[in-house]
Amino acid sequence: MISSERPQLDHATVETAINDFRTELNRRLNEKGYGSWLSRHEILGVLEEELLELKDAVHNKSFSDIRSELLDIAVGAVFGAACIDHGKMDW
Repeated sequence: MISSERPQLDHATVETAINDFRTELNRRLNEKGYGSWLSRHEILGVLEEELLELKDAVHNKSFSDIRSELLDIAVGAVFGAACIDHGKMDW
């Protein structure tokens, strides 16, 4: 299937997902704080755990659960990037 043949998302749908990501990121920061991850392995470990949860959701749960796990992965990835940008990682 060529990309142009796929149903096209509208801007509002993409904006909703971005807004939900921001809400989830802020919720997590309020819950767990702003403490930086300290290594590339910590980033990888968190994302691997989230990926396993996504795989489980894909096989056993609803689209809502899958969407939630995708947002968890996005939050982990962006937070990991921010930890790198902060410049305080040990290795």
